[in-house]
Amino acid sequence: MKKALLTAALSALLPLSSQAADITLEVEGLDASRTAGAALLVGIYTEAGQWLNNAASGQRFALDAAVGGKVTVVLKNLPEGRLALSLYQDANGNGKLDMNPMGIPTEPYGFSNNAAGSFGPPQFEQAAVTPTAGAPLKVRLN
Repeated sequence: MKKALLTAALSALLPLSSQAADITLEVEGLDASRTAGAALLVGIYTEAGQWLNNAASGQRFALDAAVGGKVTVVLKNLPEGRLALSLYQDANGNGKLDMNPMGIPTEPYGFSNNAAGSFGPPQFEQAAVTPTAGAPLKVRLN
């Protein structure tokens, strides 16, 4: 009897530890003159060793609903725990962050925590957040 109760209790807890979360992401700083046909691309990273090289997942959102350089989207099925986001406005729809000859992005981009690096992207630790259900993440694009 005790074993059955223990098994039932542990089974009830397992879904809580592995459930994915949906988080609202509020983005500002879009180039409002280039939202028609554009998309917001979001890379989701869960490990520092994978930061900006191998996203755990990614999501794409059309920017047709953007108003005044702002858009709100819902990131679905995020893994629980700490993560970092890298996002950019794919203004020309080519699926990549365009850069000038010096390697400086020519499309709006940003990171969770509004992290900024010195002469390059921020470190994972600077962008890492632990999302809270019901609390939106806010990112301002550069």
